[in-house]
Amino acid sequence: MGCWRWFGSVLKEAGITVTPQNRAKIDRVIHEYIGAKAEYEHCSADWTKASKKVKMDENEKKKLMKALKSAVV
Repeated sequence: MGCWRWFGSVLKEAGITVTPQNRAKIDRVIHEYIGAKAEYEHCSADWTKASKKVKMDENEKKKLMKALKSAVV
C-alpha cells in the first residue's frame, strides 16, 4: 500500500476509506489503472506517471474515482 500515497487525495475526494475488507479491491483497481507494468509491492515510474496524469487531467481523475467507487460498493 505504500505506493498508494500518490492516490490518497483521489481516495479522499471519492469518499473512500481503505479498510481490510476493501483494500484488495482498491488495490486491484489502482493496478489496473496504472497498467500491467506495475508490480505488486513495488513502486515504479508507472505509479508516478499515473499520479501526474490524474493530477493534470480532471477526466482521468473522475474515471479513476468512478472505478474505485464501483469496486467498493
